[in-house]
Amino acid sequence: MPKGIKYGGRKVGTGNKISAELKEVLSSYSLNEFKYLNANIERLTLSERLVFFLKVLPFVLPKNGLPEANMNEAATSPIIIFTKDE
Repeated sequence: MPKGIKYGGRKVGTGNKISAELKEVLSSYSLNEFKYLNANIERLTLSERLVFFLKVLPFVLPKNGLPEANMNEAATSPIIIFTKDE
């Protein structure tokens, strides 16, 4: 089959109907869950909130979504130290 010639299937630009429907259902469900989480987040401990935030962050801000700073600088991971307030 020569490259660039289409033989059947969806027309160019036609979306996948099942994927669109599933995306809408998942989007609606996710929105409802985030509303619930937002209303109840204060019930979590500080460390649980931090773990939750770090797990959700890649979905909100992709790793490549950050503006490029200086590529010559070595990448470092932040160090978070928990201490007890006295």
